[in-house]
Amino acid sequence: MAYVRPTELLGQAEALVRREMAKYDPSHDWPHVDRVRKMALKIAQTMTPTPDLLVVELAALFHDLNGKYITSSSPSLSTLLSPLLSLSPVTSDQSALVLGIIPSISYTSELRLSSSVPSQWTWQSSCPELHAVQDADRLDAIGSIGIMRVSAYSGAKGRKLLEDEEMVKIGESAEGHFEEKLLKVRDRMKTVWGREEAEKRHQTMVHFLSDLERERESAL
Repeated sequence: MAYVRPTELLGQAEALVRREMAKYDPSHDWPHVDRVRKMALKIAQTMTPTPDLLVVELAALFHDLNGKYITSSSPSLSTLLSPLLSLSPVTSDQSALVLGIIPSISYTSELRLSSSVPSQWTWQSSCPELHAVQDADRLDAIGSIGIMRVSAYSGAKGRKLLEDEEMVKIGESAEGHFEEKLLKVRDRMKTVWGREEAEKRHQTMVHFLSDLERERESAL
C-alpha cells in the first residue's frame, strides 16, 4: 500500500522541530534533520518488507530532540512529543515505537547500550524503522557533508580543528574525531543501501584526510 503522508500532522511536527533546532549550531540544524528525514524514507523504501513509513518519518524528524544539546531542564521526550503523537492517524503502537526508537538512534547510544547494557539492546537489532533512521543519520555524519558538520560543531564548541603535539586524547579536535568515530561509521551500517552509500562517503573522508596530511607536511 502506498504511503499517504498525513500533511497536517507532519506540518505540526516540522514546526516543532524547526523551533527546537533553531537553538543549535549548523551541525544540528533544520537542514540536517530534513536531510535525515528524506534519506531515511529513501532507505526504507529499498527495504523488504517496507517498514512503517510514518514511524520512519516521525522518528527521523524527532531524532535530535533527544540529542547532545539537552540539559537537565529540558522536557522529557514523552512530554515534548506526546501531544503530537496522540493525533490521528498515529496509533498508540506507532507512538510507542517512535518514542522507543529515538533514544536508540545515535552511534554513541548503540555502543553504550549494546555493550554495557545488552538487555536494553534486544528489539533494536531487528527493528527496520530504527535501522532506516540510524543509517540516514550516520550517512549525514560522514562524507563531504560530515566533514562540514564536524567543522561547524567544533567551531561552535571551541574545539581545535587540527591535531597538534599538545593533544593528549583522540577526539579533542575536529581531525581527531575522524579516528575516534567517523571512520568507524561505515562498519556499523544496517541496511544494504546504507552500506553501499557509506562506502562512497567513507572514501571521501579517506581522501580528505590524505590531502590534509599532505598540506600539513608542505608547511614544514
